Amino acid sequence: MWRSIAFLMSLALVLEGAAITAFLAILAGGRAKRESGWKFLTALILVCAMTQCTAMALVAYLYDYDDRFFVGWTLDLSWAMAVVSWSVMLVLAGFVSMAGFLMPPEDGYEFLK
Repeated sequence: MWRSIAFLMSLALVLEGAAITAFLAILAGGRAKRESGWKFLTALILVCAMTQCTAMALVAYLYDYDDRFFVGWTLDLSWAMAVVSWSVMLVLAGFVSMAGFLMPPEDGYEFLK
């Protein structure tokens, strides 16, 4: 199970890099990318958060049932950082999807040349 956890956390890191790249591509892209790219970005962020959450669920299971964790053992800073990471990703996905649904289209103005 430890190898599965390591794989899931490595996969989450790769997905986070892809999400940052997609975010920059959407911001630097044209109007069409900004108006339609938020759906892909939201899905990518949610998949990344679920990957991290799954890995943490496996760690929590092992914390309860593995012999390596003796009485008095605590999950420390890396556990808290992982919780903050996927929590921030969920909030970010919510904000991106809200912006995609609620923001008006970019009509009505012309770019300065």
